Amino acid sequence: MATGTDGAKGTDGQPSASTPADAAHAALTRYARMERFNPGELMGSERALAERLGIGRAVLRQAIERMEAEGTVRRVLGRSGGVFFNDGRIQRHLNTVEGVPQMVLHQGRALATHVLRAEMGLPQPDERRNLRLDGGDAVLRIQRLRLVDGLSWSLDLSVLPAARFSGLLNHPLEGSLYHLLTSEYGLELDRADETVEAVPASAEQADVLGVPAAAALLEIRRLAWDVQGAPVEYARDFFRADRTRVHMQKYGTNWKRTVRLGRE
Repeated sequence: MATGTDGAKGTDGQPSASTPADAAHAALTRYARMERFNPGELMGSERALAERLGIGRAVLRQAIERMEAEGTVRRVLGRSGGVFFNDGRIQRHLNTVEGVPQMVLHQGRALATHVLRAEMGLPQPDERRNLRLDGGDAVLRIQRLRLVDGLSWSLDLSVLPAARFSGLLNHPLEGSLYHLLTSEYGLELDRADETVEAVPASAEQADVLGVPAAAALLEIRRLAWDVQGAPVEYARDFFRADRTRVHMQKYGTNWKRTVRLGRE
């Protein structure tokens, strides 16, 4: 294989790699194509990929960094990390009550949150029913815009019983709401029932998210429960469909195993 920059071609008719990093990039790209990885699928650890492709880890790392810049892979550090095939979308898990900041961080992405509204008021009929409130009970409404890697991702509205979380609006609300409720109010979440539906963006939603009117959104309606069986959050989150992938993991028919794994 030629190693110069004179436009020589390899045996497959493609331009030959001019440097070891170019060769590693070509090998990793070819491997991803041949294995037909799905977006979000783990391709392997750096060590495993280096051994499989016969490439030094330092050179392979250069190729991975280049593919990260191209948006075709993403690298995640830590025990559950590795190199993942990527198409630029953020994966929204449905089988966990993990907060969005942790979910995005685990995917190696940068999250920013802007609080658009934080207020107390009387519940709407659906909020009252789902949170099991009396007509005179107040709720807290927190609406936030999420950006991932500097681009809009979701418009989230959480509604909570005001009596249960007195003083919540005095706390910073840009981080994980679940973490705040756990650390400051002793909340122990048990489960969340979520429904996903494709909807067109309203004019207001489109303006906030910076997308065309009627652009495709994924609406996730959520009702979260504590370990005592009381509903603690009623939420409607709207995710840009062009930036979101929904992921769900099923554990089979053994409900005891399902509950145990879901809490781990």
